[in-house]
Amino acid sequence: MNFFEAQERARKSSRALVWWFILSVIGVIVVMYVLGMGIWQFSSSNPKGIYHATDTAQLVWWDPQIFAWMSAIVGGVIMTGSWVKLAQLSAGGKVVAQSLGGRPVEPTTTDLPERRLLNVVEEMAIASGVPVPGVWIMDEEQGINAFAAGTDPSNAVIGVTRGTLERLTRSELQGVVAHEFSHILNGDMKLNMRLMGWIFGLVMLSMLGRIMVEALSHMRGSRDSKGNGVVLAIVVAGLAVWLVGSVGVLFARMLQAAISRQREYLADASAVQFTRDSEGIAGALKKIGGFSGHGTIRSPKAMEARHMFFAGSGFSSLMATHPPLEKRIKAIDPRWNGGMLQGMADPVRAEEFSGVMGFSGSPGQTTPSISVDSLDDSGRLDSRVGAAIRDSLREGKVTSFSKQEAKSLLLGLLVAADDDAREKAKRILEENGSDGESVAQVIAWSVDLEGYDSSKKLALVDLSLSWLRKMSQPEARDFVKASHALIEADGEVNLFEFMLQKVIERHVLIGLGLKPVPGMRHRKIEDLELELADLLGVFAALAGGGTAIEMAAVQYRELTGRELPRSTAGLAEVSMALVEMDAATPLVKQRILRLCGLVVTDDGNVADQEMELLRATAEAIGAPIPPLFRKAV
Repeated sequence: MNFFEAQERARKSSRALVWWFILSVIGVIVVMYVLGMGIWQFSSSNPKGIYHATDTAQLVWWDPQIFAWMSAIVGGVIMTGSWVKLAQLSAGGKVVAQSLGGRPVEPTTTDLPERRLLNVVEEMAIASGVPVPGVWIMDEEQGINAFAAGTDPSNAVIGVTRGTLERLTRSELQGVVAHEFSHILNGDMKLNMRLMGWIFGLVMLSMLGRIMVEALSHMRGSRDSKGNGVVLAIVVAGLAVWLVGSVGVLFARMLQAAISRQREYLADASAVQFTRDSEGIAGALKKIGGFSGHGTIRSPKAMEARHMFFAGSGFSSLMATHPPLEKRIKAIDPRWNGGMLQGMADPVRAEEFSGVMGFSGSPGQTTPSISVDSLDDSGRLDSRVGAAIRDSLREGKVTSFSKQEAKSLLLGLLVAADDDAREKAKRILEENGSDGESVAQVIAWSVDLEGYDSSKKLALVDLSLSWLRKMSQPEARDFVKASHALIEADGEVNLFEFMLQKVIERHVLIGLGLKPVPGMRHRKIEDLELELADLLGVFAALAGGGTAIEMAAVQYRELTGRELPRSTAGLAEVSMALVEMDAATPLVKQRILRLCGLVVTDDGNVADQEMELLRATAEAIGAPIPPLFRKAV
């Protein structure tokens, strides 16, 4: 499976969704206009306050002025509701998790099932090259279900029900988590958040109609005919608005279901690729079918988010957001005999938290050398690699984090490995408001991490990012300011510092809402020709120059029919180029990474500096690179 192609399909689905939403709004306006004109023309009051029908021959159905006012009012209600909801959801997946009654799982938890869940999520995050998402549990939900939510991988969360932890084995839990990671990586998550906001806008009409009907209770004191007429007018108008709003919601739900159903098959297939175990996710689906509670979510907010869940509800086929369980299981396990499963989770053993649990191979193995295809094809993404890297880190000092330790670790990575640099870093941190204990922690991490290779440092960065999202916005601003000061301490920026700066910009600034997720402006790689030349020029310099860029130039010519310009730009120009590249479509980003990969692998070897720039590029443009080419040391 190619995640960039999956993201492109999600983008096209999103574009189709925009048009369907616009058509739904127009349809609601037309229905509201026709209903309103009918009520107005078929009912006119006489002096006695009695309503009677007018002569149908005198009816006038088209009035541009009334239609314009109706469009402004109805469209305004829908768009305002959608805008308000989308603004709320822009804070990330935690908004959805909180609304569903979830609570965040602390990485320091001593609850063994929760610890198992965190380990599984960390394995998948390291293997997929994305930061560890926030993990939430819905304690009051006994059904077997899960969801992924967020507007960007930097603010994503994965939520599971208590029933999932209590009833699924580790292998089955891996399958469910891998399914949700697919939604994060292939663009479904962002599409689902947008869909949630737009549906809320359509629901607003029904809410408004209900409010108008409820206003009747506040007007019962009026007994004269005039008062009765006002009450009746409010009730009729409220019922009309509620009816029209319900029609809009119906079509929105059908659209919600149609988009969601097809992508569940894709996520199931991806889960098998990630875990190399079809029995895990198939077993989870069979247990949902065999458990009396199925995947039921009882939260009042579940209806808004039902398209985000791992398993669907019991709606009819027209309104179901998920394919039937039987079809999903059969797609994964063609030999399935139709039997469902019951049972509880396997006991959590202490061995799960020391060494690689449930995987073949050993942490000492190295993965195959990188190929260009691995830069854009998730077929090599394997959670076993994530488990091996994570467990090798746990063997050393890195056993658990806190928010402060995560901050100190990342700042420590920016401190050069010599005494003079550490003394200068102390002064910089103190000038930026850090207390003595915090400064000491940073220096201690700088010393401890001095012997770590680039792959381990990158894995530590991935593991620490979920903690950084616990910072308040003022705290995050201070942290970013301190990191920039350390980077600029020696007057130059090396590649590791450049990479870490891009990680922080993406996952702290965007993850905490200090910077918006960029929109898409560039739909052709030719739009970024000069920026691409600057980026590939730096990669070529790292690869030794010469012919390193030639294969990339040939492929660019095949893609565009144009010659790739040559550039001698530095990191400053590359930084500006990456800002523009972040506004490209997923397929353009895939092509950019592939061209970078052609330069990097020209000599058959990927050096640490090349890997760091590749990671910086991926972070800056919001594209994951599965780190299967890292050593699992």
